[in-house]
Amino acid sequence: MAAALAHSLIADIAVGIAFLGLMLTLSAVSRHPSLGGATRFAVGHVAFSLGASLFILMLDADLAASSRPLVGWVALLASTAGAAAMVDGMARLLEHPQRIAVARGAWGAALGLLALGALPLGSDPLRLASDLTNAMAMAGLVAVLLRGYAPPYRVPALVAGAASLVLCILYLAGSIQGWTGAINAVLPAYERWVWLDLALWNTLNLCVMMLASFRALVVFVRRSRTDALTHCLNRSGFEDELQALSLRLPSDVPVVVLALDIDHFKDINDRCGHAAGDAYLARFAQVLQGGVRQSDLVARTGGEEFVAVLVDAQQEAGERVAGKILDAVRSLDVECEGERLRTTVSIGIASGFGLSAVDALMRRADRALYGAKAAGRDCVSTAGPGETTGAGMALSASARRGDDASIGWASDR
Repeated sequence: MAAALAHSLIADIAVGIAFLGLMLTLSAVSRHPSLGGATRFAVGHVAFSLGASLFILMLDADLAASSRPLVGWVALLASTAGAAAMVDGMARLLEHPQRIAVARGAWGAALGLLALGALPLGSDPLRLASDLTNAMAMAGLVAVLLRGYAPPYRVPALVAGAASLVLCILYLAGSIQGWTGAINAVLPAYERWVWLDLALWNTLNLCVMMLASFRALVVFVRRSRTDALTHCLNRSGFEDELQALSLRLPSDVPVVVLALDIDHFKDINDRCGHAAGDAYLARFAQVLQGGVRQSDLVARTGGEEFVAVLVDAQQEAGERVAGKILDAVRSLDVECEGERLRTTVSIGIASGFGLSAVDALMRRADRALYGAKAAGRDCVSTAGPGETTGAGMALSASARRGDDASIGWASDR
């Protein structure tokens, strides 16, 4: 029996190491915090399995863990730290809304179990702490996994949660039998159901791999659809989002399109360097995204050109948003050769109905944008219904006078 038990435990650890390698690869490729949670879970699984295996082998040899204090403490440290890492990693992987509280609770429980192992409780306090660690690890995973997640995470999370729940019940029942002396009253000896233990762990690992794969797919798709510098949608992502929205929203939903162009951006690159230009673009994108609702779309369509689509919004709302963006952009500056240069933006607005008309609205908004440029920049130009250009609505007297040329920038778009 001892040889079969040792072989099964080695198999469990080997599976854990293979699982760890897969999660490390996935995390390294994605470089995303939630995928780092999968790696943390995998590291925790290996540590937990090593610690639990040492306790099981000592129990099989009829040795009290306290009689081998060095081995017992190493095993307890590995299992408690591994249990906390598994719960913490699962919460990170699934982006649990209370993942910070979950992490604090998991690591706090680990410290408490280590302290419990040092107390003179019974003949083998280290084993008692180990038994509680097994049950608490599974209970923590159950609490995280059975919260209820949206597809595609729901099914693998439920299956993993069910496997963790069965493991929790088995570990508790086995511990109670061992400590009360009712050996084999409910469960046979562990070496007789160790393969069930392995099967449940493999089910749990398979579900975690599915969860990590789904998360990685979301991360990679999101990156392929967004601009790396500004984190706005790129053209491909913008078109995909428009198509998805058109399928969900009524055909007569009011839509406002804002076409935005940073004034004299080429001179920022020429005078201050591309690094300063990139930094400014990132800050400008933050201002733009902060000025619209989460349900609106923001995309970078060119070097310094952006577009925002306000869904279920009237023209007046678009003008208010444009005014807020103008004011916010005026507070941005670029540090160049010890001098801080102020920058502005020109905005063209077009409004209509239906997301299917966005292409036409973008053309009208772009023509209105040229009207804003002609009006002196740092202003908004609104295209009326069916108009190809709109009268420039200057929101800055300095823009009407063209005072931004006083810093020596050329008159470009």
